Amino acid sequence: MNLALYIAEEQTAQLFAKEIKEVLLEIDPSLSILELQDKELGKDNWENEIQDFSTHRVNCLIAVGDTGTFLRAIFLCRNSIPIVSASSESISFFTEINPLNVKETLQALLSQKYDVDNYNQIVFQDLKSNLPVPALNEIAIFPKDSALLMNYTLIVDKNQLYRGRADGIIISTALGSTGYALSSGGPIAFGNPDIIIVVPVNPLGKDHIPLVLPSGSEVKLVNMKSRSQIEVIIDGQLRLQADEEVLIRKSSSTAKIMRFQAKRNILAKLRNRLVELDLRNLQGVPPSAKYIFKLLLTEGEMTQKELIESTGLPNRTVRNALAILKGKGVINQRPHLRDARQSIYYVE
Repeated sequence: MNLALYIAEEQTAQLFAKEIKEVLLEIDPSLSILELQDKELGKDNWENEIQDFSTHRVNCLIAVGDTGTFLRAIFLCRNSIPIVSASSESISFFTEINPLNVKETLQALLSQKYDVDNYNQIVFQDLKSNLPVPALNEIAIFPKDSALLMNYTLIVDKNQLYRGRADGIIISTALGSTGYALSSGGPIAFGNPDIIIVVPVNPLGKDHIPLVLPSGSEVKLVNMKSRSQIEVIIDGQLRLQADEEVLIRKSSSTAKIMRFQAKRNILAKLRNRLVELDLRNLQGVPPSAKYIFKLLLTEGEMTQKELIESTGLPNRTVRNALAILKGKGVINQRPHLRDARQSIYYVE
């Protein structure tokens, strides 16, 4: 098996990648491991980065870092090889490998004991682009200066729907429906349906409401104008200048994301988005403490005994993690009414 590590530049990611490599070689010393460094993508380098990435022949890829690193790995990987997200700190909907499960998960990876979720992508193309630009979550089109409006004409499958004026417009996949599109008034798509979502952002025309389209639809924006340069933002990672006309459609390839844990649903994704926000207050605490905090936040109040049973962590580790979280003021405890020897822990 030829395996690649796509590694963020932060020291924590570099150290975790080193640990992952050591565990992989311990399991299979003959393994071929390619190390690639994550880079910010811009208008001057994204095409070269894609071409360079395509020269590597690997069977699967581990993205080590935050969600941005994971999204850039998917963006660059156009031959649909399976990808898995690994992080020593941040928790997201995609994270499968963390310091608490690294060995067992990597053993399952090498034994090919995992599921693969296939997610549709959409691609953006303008009059100048020869290479379609893919997005896993959304393609957002906005004036560069946020205080300005943009004019546009929306055409779906060669049918003009309306001329609009708004802060911007978001075209989202079903997976991206709980992200930027949701915060702008779009619907939540349950069950990973085969659709494209179009969400005008603060439109002046109140009848210009979000649209849910079959994934085979072609969404075209023409006559785009603003007093500021209009930009196309791909998954929040890449900003490109837009012409007066752009086309967005379903990609011919899917993103293949490896899953080792129980299959997650859209509600789990929403909960994890809340967890990500709360974990920003826990920078520097041990992974075990973050793990327990996440469990209390998503599952509700629990006793120390229940936490030990749910996490599989040693008693001492759970006690220390609870003490750290209490010291941070993010959890509290109260007596267990049925058992005076126990306390119930809950998120503040």
